[in-house]
Amino acid sequence: MLKRLELAIAGLLLLVTSLSLLAAACDGGGEGTPPPVSPTGSPLPSEVQDQLRQMVLQPDDVLVGFTLADEVFSTNEESAASADDPQGHLADLQSWGRILGYEVLYESSEPVPVGQTIYFSIQSTASIYENSEGASASFADAVATARTTDWPVVFVGAENVEWEEVPLPGLADEAMWLRVGEKGEPGEQVFSFDIVMLRQGVGRGSFQIGSFGTEESKQIVEQLARAQADRLRSALE
Repeated sequence: MLKRLELAIAGLLLLVTSLSLLAAACDGGGEGTPPPVSPTGSPLPSEVQDQLRQMVLQPDDVLVGFTLADEVFSTNEESAASADDPQGHLADLQSWGRILGYEVLYESSEPVPVGQTIYFSIQSTASIYENSEGASASFADAVATARTTDWPVVFVGAENVEWEEVPLPGLADEAMWLRVGEKGEPGEQVFSFDIVMLRQGVGRGSFQIGSFGTEESKQIVEQLARAQADRLRSALE
C-alpha cells in the first residue's frame, strides 16, 4: 500500500509538470511578474484583477488542510511563452480577445485524506475575454487539446492508464470534466487526476486536482466544480 502511494505521488507530480501546456491553453501559465496590460498595451484597471480573483476557487471552497501557496496573473505574452509555438499561440489568444488570466495554487504540508481517498495539490485558474464568442473559442481549443492528448504518455512510466469524460450537465454555459488515472476494480484505490474546465459568458475557469483513492473522490471533484461555477457566475453578473 505504502509503495503504491509513493508511486502515485511521484506519478501525479510528473503529470502536473507534463500538464503545464494544457494549463496554459486553459487559462494560466505565465510568470505574472510585470504589471498586467490590456491587448492594446495600456494598463488594466484594478477591477479586472479583482474580478479574476473572484472567479477562482476560494480558501473556503477547498478541502480543509489546503492553504493558498501561490497566485499569479498572466498576460497573453506570458501565457504563450510556454507553448511549443509561442507566436502561434499568442496569435490565438489575441484573436480570442483574451484580456488576462489568473491562477492560484493550494497546497498542504502533507496529502489530505477524506474517507478512503488522499488528495494532493489543487490548482484553480480563470481568464476573461472581450466577448463570449472568444471565450467559447478558447474553451473549444482547450477541450480539443485534452481530447487529443496521449494520456498514457503523459503519465510517464505508468501502466493501465485510462481516461473518461464525466458529464457536468447545466453547470455552466460550457463544461468539461476529464478524469485520467489507473484502471481499477470497484472500490480499489487508484491514483487519478481530474481536470474541470468551465466557460460562463466572457469568462473561463478551470481546476486540477490529484488523488489516490476510490470512486468516492468524484463527489469531492463535483463539489469543487460547482463551487467554481458559482464563483464564475457571481463574479460575472
